[in-house]
Amino acid sequence: MGTASFFPGQQPDFAVEVPFLRKLRGNMLRLMYRALHGRPYRHSARLWRDLRIQRNAAGQIAACWYRGTPLSLWNGAPYPGAALLRPGSRAHLIASGPSIATIDYQQLSMEHAIGVNGAIALQDTQPVRFEYYCIIDTNFIRQRMDLVARIVSADLTLFVTPLVLWFILQRMPLSAVRCRLCLIEDLREPSFLPALSSEAIHTLASDDETHRLCPFDRHAGLGYSFDLARGFFDVGTVAYVALQILTWLGFRSIYLHGLDLRNAASTPRFYETAENMQPSGLDHAFAVRIEPSFFHAAQLLRARGIVVNNLSPDSALSEAVFPKLDWRMLVGTTRASRTSRASRASRASRANRANRVDDAATLLENPVESGATSAVIPGATSGPTQVLRELAYQPSE
Repeated sequence: MGTASFFPGQQPDFAVEVPFLRKLRGNMLRLMYRALHGRPYRHSARLWRDLRIQRNAAGQIAACWYRGTPLSLWNGAPYPGAALLRPGSRAHLIASGPSIATIDYQQLSMEHAIGVNGAIALQDTQPVRFEYYCIIDTNFIRQRMDLVARIVSADLTLFVTPLVLWFILQRMPLSAVRCRLCLIEDLREPSFLPALSSEAIHTLASDDETHRLCPFDRHAGLGYSFDLARGFFDVGTVAYVALQILTWLGFRSIYLHGLDLRNAASTPRFYETAENMQPSGLDHAFAVRIEPSFFHAAQLLRARGIVVNNLSPDSALSEAVFPKLDWRMLVGTTRASRTSRASRASRASRANRANRVDDAATLLENPVESGATSAVIPGATSGPTQVLRELAYQPSE
């Protein structure tokens, strides 16, 4: 499949234009795009003047240009996947609920972590390293560019929608983006393609023989995706998208941090105060979209052997969704798990070596009864005695 956009050519860098003129030009171009393409394409109205997207034969994003400059994307690169993850690898999903402030991250060993929205602010007080990050909310870009600037300059892989990327690049030069980029899409609104209804998504999932798209409600458009290259289900919280990313990457043990989802309209996020807190729509979406989606997703993940624990003791999600776990239960468990695996491997190696020594000793003592002589032992230069000597002095593995 070729390019799926209309690209008007090279545009001047955003910093050169007067903000008022840039906004006026943008509004005119959006109206022109909507008039030419109709309602099913209106979700791409901001993108068409600056972004060009190319898709592969499967319809997945393969390449992207911003104002004529090709972007280096993680799309199409070899994803980690379950085969490349260390057995027992755990992933931590760090949201921004106030319960984050109760966790002492100096005591936690987190091998893999994904942050969402303002979670990067945790680095102001805690030694947390993010391997992955996810932003799908354009309001967060508008309101907290100070945090966005920190995210895009970090050594991590940032999962964003084309629209979020567009908003970022309207506010900073492309040269300031130093993180790895992976473009993901809402299944309902693929860039430069017509929007899909809930019924259309249900039909698409029904035709998927791999069962990687799992709709829960064909009318409300709720579901879960195990294939982010095809798209994600958005239910009103970025944490739900981040969970889909982690299972797509192959993680089978996941811990949720700061997923409080309670009184979000009146409770500041862990990095906010009552004076500077930003609006939230979580309360409005919780009962209708968020809670039902997490409930069904939890059942789906359990059926596939994926373990998810919630470290937020006061989370609005009950234990019927994800078991709640005190973060202190994880202190030292990663190190202990590695030590235990190494110890088991060492014991198995020593036992195997001891058995081989016993076998050689038996040959030495009763070569005739065992049906063997020095002449039929491969590699033996002086019969069973030499074999016993070689086995007994093998170095520890």
